[in-house]
Parts: sequence; C-alpha cells; structure tokens
Amino acid sequence: MDGDIYPVFQAPGKRRSRCKPTSEIQQKLNQKNAEKKLTRLVHSNFTEDDIALHLTYRPGEEPQTEEEAQRILTNYIRRLKRRYAKMGLELKYISCTEYGKTNGRVHHHVILSGGLDRDTIEKVWGLGYANSKRLQFNESGVTGLAHYIAKDKHFFKRWNQSRNLTIPQCAQFDGQLNMDDIADIEEAIECGTQWQWFEDRYPDFQLVEATCYKNNINRGTYIHFEMRRREWSGSSAAQPARMKKRTTSGRP
Repeated sequence: MDGDIYPVFQAPGKRRSRCKPTSEIQQKLNQKNAEKKLTRLVHSNFTEDDIALHLTYRPGEEPQTEEEAQRILTNYIRRLKRRYAKMGLELKYISCTEYGKTNGRVHHHVILSGGLDRDTIEKVWGLGYANSKRLQFNESGVTGLAHYIAKDKHFFKRWNQSRNLTIPQCAQFDGQLNMDDIADIEEAIECGTQWQWFEDRYPDFQLVEATCYKNNINRGTYIHFEMRRREWSGSSAAQPARMKKRTTSGRP
C-alpha cells in the first residue's frame, strides 16, 4: 500500500486561478508521478514467479531509428505470445526502450509473466545479449526496478504495456486530516517515530518508508508513505491495497 497526503486549498467544486509551474518543476513532478504509477502497475500484476528481462543488440544488429527499435521489440513480444499461447498461457508485459547512459546504445527492459522457461525467452530474442531473471521482491516490492524503468531516458513513451494488465484503483479520502494531524506526522518523521503514527492507523501493515516535503511556493506539506502487509511474502506482493489520501488546509 502506498499513499499521498497533500493539501487542498479550495473548496470542492470551485476552481482556483491557474498557475503554470516552471518546466523544471513540472518535469520533476512528471517523473515522480510516472515512478509511482509504474510501481503500482507492476505490484498489481506481477509476482516472484514472473521475469525481468534485459535485451541488447550485438554489433551490426543495432536499429538505426527509434521506430525500428520499437518494431523489433513488438515483433519479439509477438513471437513470445505465440509460445505462451501454445502452452495455454496468457502473456502480460511492461516494456521500455531507451539509450544507454554511457555508450548511447539502444536496449530494452521487459517485465513479463512467467510460465515459459527462461532459456526459451532468451533464445527467441536472437539479436544479441538477453538476460532474464526472476523478479526479486523485498520489503519495498520491486520499487527500485520500477523507478529504474521509468527514468527519463526513454523513447516515445516511458513504457509500453499489454492490454490485459490490471489497472490499480486509488481510493481517495478528502478532508480527513487537519493541520494538527499534519504537524504530528511531520514531527514523527523528524523524530524517526513515523512508523507508530501510520501503523496505529493501519495495523495490518508495516511502514516501509515515509517522506515529507515542504513546498516553498504554496507553503503546503506533501507526504508520501509506503507500507507492506504484515503477512507479506514475495509471492503475495502482487496484491497490495491502494490508497491516496488528501488533506484540507485547516479543515477536518
């Protein structure tokens, strides 16, 4: 379970005047939102029985354009789908195509459902190096991998996904926290006792992380937290609850 606590400065149904953030601020916000979205998507659809795959090209086989790279990956996934279908399995996947930081070479990252043996998955690629491994969940799930895939060095889109993925739904609760509650959370995070505040309210979960950010422009406090079920195991990590909390400014 992960959630966001943030201020709402206007009454429901009323528009406030628009303020356009700087491009740098907007880019950072877009990046954070993309990381959260992809993390929730992975956690809602994949388990330790599934696979993380890294694909590169051997010299002379590299695609010459972004369109060609996307076409090659699409064709590869189609070949995998046929293999899965022959076994009576449905393929789910999330893929990302990007340039390498150091050498600028095109490569692909894919998270896909298990069922087909890894040797076959790698052999079907046939254009260079293919490395597959089981998804490795820790107390934060696969947040690190999801953030890595969602980083901003990408092609047309940050990622592509199959249509059969379960889309996580966020619950939203307006006006349930007041400014005193926010001050309590801030103090708890500063003192290192934030686990108590969150775990008292969600006893079935254990706190993994809670961070607090103060916006210097609107003076609002923004808190993000991540928790895991107490009976968590890697194989059950794919079915977390989802929650997004909103606070009002001084209104319970």
